[in-house]
Amino acid sequence: MTSAQRNRTEVIATTLDEAGHGVGSDASKSAIHVIDLLPGERAEVQLDHTSPHKPEAWGHIVRRLGSASGNRVTPACPAFGRCGGCVWQHLAYPAQLDEKRRRIDEALALVPAISEGRVRIAAVRPAPAQLGYRNKGKYVAGRSGDHIVLGAYAPRSHHVIDTLGCKVVAPVIDEVASWVRGAAEAAGLVSYDEQHREGELRYVIIRETDGDAMVALVVASRTARPKLEQVANALSRHPAIRSVMSLENDRRDGAIVPSGAMVHVLYGKGSLVEEIAGAKVEVGPGEFLQVNRAQATAMYERVAELAEPRAGMRAVDLFAGVGGIGLHLARAGAEVIAVELDREAVGQLRRAAERAGLPLTAIAGDVGDVPRAALGQPDVIVVNPPRKGLAEATRALLVLLHPSTIIYVSCGPEALGRDLVALPQYEADVIEPFDLMPGTAQVETVVRLRRL
Repeated sequence: MTSAQRNRTEVIATTLDEAGHGVGSDASKSAIHVIDLLPGERAEVQLDHTSPHKPEAWGHIVRRLGSASGNRVTPACPAFGRCGGCVWQHLAYPAQLDEKRRRIDEALALVPAISEGRVRIAAVRPAPAQLGYRNKGKYVAGRSGDHIVLGAYAPRSHHVIDTLGCKVVAPVIDEVASWVRGAAEAAGLVSYDEQHREGELRYVIIRETDGDAMVALVVASRTARPKLEQVANALSRHPAIRSVMSLENDRRDGAIVPSGAMVHVLYGKGSLVEEIAGAKVEVGPGEFLQVNRAQATAMYERVAELAEPRAGMRAVDLFAGVGGIGLHLARAGAEVIAVELDREAVGQLRRAAERAGLPLTAIAGDVGDVPRAALGQPDVIVVNPPRKGLAEATRALLVLLHPSTIIYVSCGPEALGRDLVALPQYEADVIEPFDLMPGTAQVETVVRLRRL
């Protein structure tokens, strides 16, 4: 028996991880992550890496044993399995929802209200559409022979996989991306080489709103302006494109749109208009918006409903972004103070609230640095933190402000579970997950907490 054969084992997958690998145990009780093995499927697996720190390993299939899962489907995107995106696309949608619910169940298992049976986690609310839902496309510029490639880095590499033909972005985004590639090649733009730090075109960002599109070319500062103007002139002929701009980025840290990046509007305006709770918000290429507009709106409306707004109610919206939640609360009658670190987003939110005549005050700053006096005495606080969850100082601020209700909107179930346990002064009475990103492990969870 060869050493490779000795490093083989038989695995039956029971769950999926965030990378889309099936996870099961072998005779050694190790958790083994296997590429392209769905729950219920069995295979002989070659182990490629074993953790030296815990009973966990990763491997690939040598031989499938038994039949395929009844939940296995043909992925919609031609680059599935190579681009690293939508890694659950080979799993039937109802089974995806079950896996997301399982993830939340495990992450919140230690929350007393759940473990003691005082609250139940609702079923994951399915997205209205599984394809064509993304309102933003981000593309890495690479090269294949004499041609520019727009796509994504293959997992664990800097090799760019062509993702044109993606079925998850809005159709107009994929169409515009093809135009961008052709226009960039015609203008002689050279794709950027990360290793040698040579070239011009680094990334392309395309936003879509109601069929209108914005194109941002992220380029090295040395890129010749005439080349960029030639690209913009070609793109201006597309009936959906309303704006073309370039952003200069010479950084080495992987940031696509660095704060304070030099922006040059080459065609049209430097923004598109999104309508949020009836307010018109101007957004550029860098501001954060949920990529699934329809499902995000449903979630924000539910948050506003759970807040039970009334005239004169004081609501604080922490991690406000461009106001997805705060504008809904203000529209429902609450007086809102919104706190957001991104100053550009704060400016857009202020202008949108003023134009719509909504009672919303936007404050620029880190949540942990905002003076308590600026927040007043809120009746309800909504927190919508990044995936890492709340900092200890933010949890302390919530306790100090002691609102009767906290609504926590989470994109990280594990951090959510930790934070709920760390807030014993409050207890959940509603837990409702929303699927905003079909084909992935990502899931949003709305939790209403009442003060004890």
